[in-house]
Amino acid sequence: MGQWPNEWFELPLTVFDLETTGFDPQTCQIIEIGMVQFYRGKLEKSYNWLVDPECQIPEDIVKLTHIEQSDVDGQPKFREIARDVLKVFDGRGIVAYNIDFDRTFLKTKLEAIGLQWPAENPWFDPLIFAQHFYPYKSNKLGVVAERLGISLEGAHRACNDAEATGYVFYQLLEQFGRDLPTTLKALTEVQAQYQIENQQRFQNRRNSNNLWGDSASSDNSPKTLTTAFCYGTDEPDPLRAHYKNVPNKKRD
Repeated sequence: MGQWPNEWFELPLTVFDLETTGFDPQTCQIIEIGMVQFYRGKLEKSYNWLVDPECQIPEDIVKLTHIEQSDVDGQPKFREIARDVLKVFDGRGIVAYNIDFDRTFLKTKLEAIGLQWPAENPWFDPLIFAQHFYPYKSNKLGVVAERLGISLEGAHRACNDAEATGYVFYQLLEQFGRDLPTTLKALTEVQAQYQIENQQRFQNRRNSNNLWGDSASSDNSPKTLTTAFCYGTDEPDPLRAHYKNVPNKKRD
């Protein structure tokens, strides 16, 4: 692991979360970035940026996030804060809930302006651990947080979700620590193993549903994992599945 500590608990973390105008990083834009730094389970510092997307926020996103157009008009554009965002990752492990979405989105936006995602930093996704330890339950962030006794207020605002994600990560590893290694290298290997097992379990469930006629699809073409799978929901629309990952958000 080179410069990184031997024990995962000694690794400083940056937990991040994005709010965006949509699901596709190629065509949609970031409207909020929340980043929270942790060390040894304790919150150290929080960063939050509202971002001018240089486009209109779709009405369904306004309803889901409660971020109005007036909140982002006149705020810094992503290219103006990108280097500051990257600095918050320096020397730290990276954590996000369903990291594939946020990492892909941020990586795409960084590369568009000639910057690089810090690929050398170790990363963790609490969702992978939640899916392993709660394989047949909902694993939306709000549900897992409540299950672990963690408060989540202001859901769907980036900094609040990032803070809850950090506490969920530490609590999951503390609660199930007897089944987990203490070294950073070994824990990343276990995470990779859990991710494969989670995907295989989902695929087996899909195949079983198809066999019993519970799915609209009857062909034998390869199936891909969806955002709905990540959160344990039947929501077919990937954007709504992503933004609905915290269920205790008051909606209009």
